[in-house]
Amino acid sequence: MLRRLPALTLLGALAGCAVNGMDGLSPAQQRDAHRVETVLNRPVTFTGHFVQVGPGQNRGAGQFDYRPGALALDYVSPHVMTLRASGKHLVLNDSQTGAVTRMSLARNPLGLLLHVPVRFTGAIRVTDIHMAPGAAQISLAEADNPSQGLLTLQFIDRNGTLQLSTVDGVDARGNRIVLSLSDVTETGSVPKN
Repeated sequence: MLRRLPALTLLGALAGCAVNGMDGLSPAQQRDAHRVETVLNRPVTFTGHFVQVGPGQNRGAGQFDYRPGALALDYVSPHVMTLRASGKHLVLNDSQTGAVTRMSLARNPLGLLLHVPVRFTGAIRVTDIHMAPGAAQISLAEADNPSQGLLTLQFIDRNGTLQLSTVDGVDARGNRIVLSLSDVTETGSVPKN
């Protein structure tokens, strides 16, 4: 709860600002942001395990695959489900109920991660960035409408290589979903279209 309040306050403060990309960042922060861009745009697929905590402490877990522009979550708990997010939509198939949920990514914080390519100089605004020994964190919002949500990405820095470890999104309604990633491995190059 304490982490969510500052994010919502930040969203409200940014709502009236007309800024783009990396306005307000120091040259060192801009270099760090470009370093994160490079990681997110590498043409490789990453796979591993995830644990999800959502609104009301709803939990889930399973296997994930991420490549630039696409995220796949294969849940094993609380029961078998699949989530596929790419382009402009997210689709959740619940095998237990047979329900299929489709959602636009246009005004969803997860959509910020799925831009192709991810660029912090236009539609995506860096609201905060911190680098520390062994770790990095960057917070992102829509440049033209930051009140729609905030996405915070955390990375482990291993010998100068950033590896995504947490995806933390807060939407415009204050709903928060955190994906904690583990056993992340690079599985190969993404074929060029």
